[in-house]
Amino acid sequence: MAQRNLSLTFAGGGNRAFYQLGLLNRWGPRLLPRTAAVAACSAGACVVATYLSGRAEATHAFWRERRAHVTRNLDLSKLLKGQRPAPHAEVYRDTIEFAAADGGLERIRQQPFPIYVLTARLPRWLPAGPAVALGLGAYNLEKRLRPRAIHPRFGRRLGFEPQAFDARECETPEQLGDLLLASAATPPFTPVGEYGGRRLLDGGMVDNAPLFLVESHPDADRHLVLLTRPYPDGVTGRAGARLYIAPTRPTPIDRWDYTRPHLLAETIALGETEAGYFDSELSTLLA
Repeated sequence: MAQRNLSLTFAGGGNRAFYQLGLLNRWGPRLLPRTAAVAACSAGACVVATYLSGRAEATHAFWRERRAHVTRNLDLSKLLKGQRPAPHAEVYRDTIEFAAADGGLERIRQQPFPIYVLTARLPRWLPAGPAVALGLGAYNLEKRLRPRAIHPRFGRRLGFEPQAFDARECETPEQLGDLLLASAATPPFTPVGEYGGRRLLDGGMVDNAPLFLVESHPDADRHLVLLTRPYPDGVTGRAGARLYIAPTRPTPIDRWDYTRPHLLAETIALGETEAGYFDSELSTLLA
């Protein structure tokens, strides 16, 4: 039996995270027997939960059908009617709960390694509305000022605190939906999350690639981090016991685009193709 000495980290990135599903479709049988712990954030958590549910293909088909009515990703006129301006929360929740149905949640709960899902606790000194604006602004500003940084710093400095939960502890599909929506809480697309008695935001406010959750796991001596967007030359690749894998080009689909579902399939296909491109680096990490 293979030694479980590998940690896996799944970055967030909205729909772009399904690049990771393409990688898993090719690498999953090699990775899972070696996995000691998983960390995930936002849509990366959705991807790994969907894959581990054993229902990824059916869930993709469900998502395509569920968002068939979506023609606009954001309609601010709905605010005047007291409605949410974006359709994403309802579609996202229904898709997660579909993945968790028919034995999907049981397969997630039976995994022999923790599946840590990162959320962000709001700063104690700010109410939710201003905290959301501050967190999203800081996240986007840091990407511009520190384009080579994979692990952000600004959010913690502003008072956002990490709060992680093991997805295996979810007892119902609805609880899994609550957790994954909290990890992806990015108003106005998805509302402020609620889980474990707390109001929470997207874990990316703390670290969009939360390797810190698993890097100190006692059994893990090597670490694979799966990213969702390209980085400047020299940023990704091998860094000691870490291997960072990122798309070589922008994914076909944007983070919050629910209007062109065929682009999600193309994003998965990109991951499947690039798994071959990165195969030698993965083999070296696993050796």
